[in-house]
Amino acid sequence: MRRRRECPECGHRFTTYERAVPETLQVIKRDGRRQPFDREKLRAGLVRASHKRDVDPRDLDLVVNRIEEKARAAGGELSATRIGEICLDGLARLDHGAYLQFAGTLPDSSGNPRKYGTTELPVSVRSAEDAAVLTPETEREEKNDG
Repeated sequence: MRRRRECPECGHRFTTYERAVPETLQVIKRDGRRQPFDREKLRAGLVRASHKRDVDPRDLDLVVNRIEEKARAAGGELSATRIGEICLDGLARLDHGAYLQFAGTLPDSSGNPRKYGTTELPVSVRSAEDAAVLTPETEREEKNDG
């Protein structure tokens, strides 16, 4: 907005310009601390998750825009957990591989990075029952048998 003003003492006329300053968005971390929302940091995480995947960078910008809109609608604050959920929702629509890559970076108390969804992809980690447990005795037996 542009305004013409006049100094009441000397009568000098001048122009001032006013701009709306966007509110500072805050991220509520898991430990309760608040930190300024960093659009580029979030976008970089999404880019890393979609590295070597067929994902349009403009689609990643749309995910970040959606998060900013949700934060503004929530009064300028959004939890880190909610941000992660929105990112996963956006990546699930774009690319399943990027979704799994991003889900693997999120902390989980049970140790399962795929807690946010199910996948038809085979799990690459063998269970303890299937994995051969090598002890000094079994190693000696294998050497003697072979």
